Amino acid sequence: MRLSYEELIAPSDVPITLSIGHIKNHSLREIFKHGINAFRLYQFYLQLKPFDYYTQLNKEEGSSYWDKLTEEQRNDISMYDVIITNDDVASTYEELFDFFFVERVVYIDKLFFLLKTDDYETKKENLEITEENFAGTIHPINFESVIDILRQVCCMESSDILEEKNPKFKNKRAKMIYEKLLKAKKEGMLASKTEQRNFNIANIISSTSAKSNNLNIIDIWNSTLFQLYDQFNKIQNNDIYYINSVRVAVWGDEKNKFDSTLWYKNNYNTK
Repeated sequence: MRLSYEELIAPSDVPITLSIGHIKNHSLREIFKHGINAFRLYQFYLQLKPFDYYTQLNKEEGSSYWDKLTEEQRNDISMYDVIITNDDVASTYEELFDFFFVERVVYIDKLFFLLKTDDYETKKENLEITEENFAGTIHPINFESVIDILRQVCCMESSDILEEKNPKFKNKRAKMIYEKLLKAKKEGMLASKTEQRNFNIANIISSTSAKSNNLNIIDIWNSTLFQLYDQFNKIQNNDIYYINSVRVAVWGDEKNKFDSTLWYKNNYNTK
């Protein structure tokens, strides 16, 4: 499900058309109050694939298991399969969903139940699920759709083949190349310390508040994550527009390359 620009940029909660509740469009203040390290963990789990889990996160026990599987068996494994076989992973996803959903989320009997309640004190084992408070479930069929929506809310969407869920390969060589690329990508991301520092959320907040015409370091915390990155990108576009407009004013535009609409172009990918 592709969320619209209007849904993402608004400060209101995002309703899920799968009839399973509403996702909170958290402000930066709420994210940091909850804990930025916890939020980073949630982002990590929103990207987690079975291959990553067995070869990286649970490397000691998982690598040998993963190596013994055939390509067909690997393609049949979903993250939900990992969840129902690992209590720690299930607990993390339960916490993740509970943070993002307006409804309370509890993991019981291999399903994530969404409950319309303000009761966050009662242990999930003692909660009564009734017709009145039941808001839906996250299960193997809709799990990836929910994860996809959360990734969009967290500005983590990607069409990169290396981000696809269990991609299929025509032969062993194609699979080997994929895994080498994935490894190289991860190592490259870890090695790029300067890029990580520049695009660290704290630095984006600081840079945007310093450059923005109306957001300062005090009130920027009321923005959602999507609003922050949207404004950051708009500032970048406006800087490019200004540089190009000055160049045209001085040197002219004989080849007619100056884009006068750049400052208000909508670059949100609707595909």
